[in-house]
Amino acid sequence: MRNHKTRHRSVLNTGCVLTTLIMNTTAEHILDIEDALVSDENSARDEYTLDFQRCARLHNYLVAYAYMARNETKTLDLDALASESWFFNQPSEKIEAIRARLDPSLNSFLDSIYDPKPGFFYWVSGLEMRLADECFFEDNDFEDKERFVIIYDTTPDLGSHCLGVVYDQLNHRASFPLAIENSDSIEPVAEHWDMWFPLETILTHWIYMLRMGKITADPRNYGGLSSEEADSCHQIDLWRWYPYCAAQIDSTVAAMDRYTDAIESRMQSLLPISRDTPLFTDADLDAALVPRECFIRSFLAQVRTPRFKLVAPGLEIPHDKEAFAARQLFNTKGQGRDVPSLLLFASTDNSRTAGFNEEIHRLFFGSRNQVPFNKGDSIPTGLYSATVNRFAYDSEETGFHLLLPFALRPNLADENGARRSDGTLVPSGSFTQLFQHGVFHPFGGEHRAQRLERLFDRWTELIESGVWNVGDDGVEGGIDMFRNADHGAWEDYWISPSW
Repeated sequence: MRNHKTRHRSVLNTGCVLTTLIMNTTAEHILDIEDALVSDENSARDEYTLDFQRCARLHNYLVAYAYMARNETKTLDLDALASESWFFNQPSEKIEAIRARLDPSLNSFLDSIYDPKPGFFYWVSGLEMRLADECFFEDNDFEDKERFVIIYDTTPDLGSHCLGVVYDQLNHRASFPLAIENSDSIEPVAEHWDMWFPLETILTHWIYMLRMGKITADPRNYGGLSSEEADSCHQIDLWRWYPYCAAQIDSTVAAMDRYTDAIESRMQSLLPISRDTPLFTDADLDAALVPRECFIRSFLAQVRTPRFKLVAPGLEIPHDKEAFAARQLFNTKGQGRDVPSLLLFASTDNSRTAGFNEEIHRLFFGSRNQVPFNKGDSIPTGLYSATVNRFAYDSEETGFHLLLPFALRPNLADENGARRSDGTLVPSGSFTQLFQHGVFHPFGGEHRAQRLERLFDRWTELIESGVWNVGDDGVEGGIDMFRNADHGAWEDYWISPSW
């Protein structure tokens, strides 16, 4: 890789020619973004301005990543990259009109970035810079310029009425409503502040998903994949989404082990089990008809056995492997591409069941009409892994559903009940939506279940903060403790927004 001087295009703003920006850079500099990624140690800028240099570095990394994948090369050709022009390949009058309405920091961002080809990332097509105040009626209060700008547009593969990554020029924060229908989740801005983030936070989440292997780039389309490859992912243009990746197995096992440590460290005595004994053997999992190649099998075979009985209020560790196998109702053969749901931690009281209903049907069987249950049939309650169709868009094999023996928010008018990550109230009468994402994913996506890793981290916080107590057998309290989410303690049973 050689030094390279990239000459960016001249731009016009308010009728004046701006100085052409000369950007001295190298391929190594484009790809080295460690100090630009957002982390606990390297937080996003908490000021009312866009950190355009940091955002430009993250943007350019994604452009370079896609370029190398698309061209199947490990060498970044900056001449070729700089020659690509899509947004800036419009009539200069149109670009001038847009840039005249932008905050100076957004114009500086545009002066510092490469112009991506369509297919910029899994959920987004490319640079849009569309003025979008007409989509946000409640906050359309700028007199001299538009307040909201769509920086990246949602890929048209995801349907009509698309929006994209929206930038608020007043607060200098961004959010990602895939479609117009999602705009209710982010406005009025003052009432949905938790759904708006510095732009570098969104870009960091995307890069993190690339680095962990959750999303990959591959120029082959479905026609060039083996049947096994095609059935294990969902592809949009260059980008592939996997229901799970190896890094998620490791991080979920680590999260559960941390939770186990938090409980065991508070106990006077532990069950006589070796600390490093895995929770399940392959023979145990075969007896329970757990599919051979799936996330939940890898997780259960690698996580160590907790040396106590009660893993959460009213939920038990499956020390009895025969009982574990016997209570699995959703792992029947003939599921096709579906990875069936497994009851991981069952209620300690077998009488605390839920009646089979439309919500349970939808979550555990999808759109299939023929199911082995009738309305009202007793379903064991507890923590279940998510049912997954690996070929489907936005599937999450590391997801979960906590099936409770009671409905949350039984009173529709109750505005103080349990809430989901996006701030929305749990639907009245729901048995399964506690700890879930909600209807809006601020970093991309629509339907997938919340991840087990996030749940175990939240439960660890409940132990360490003293909200949950530890006794002789593990976590104290019955399953009715989860009702507290409906009675003023919703924040204890809420997981902050993430991907």
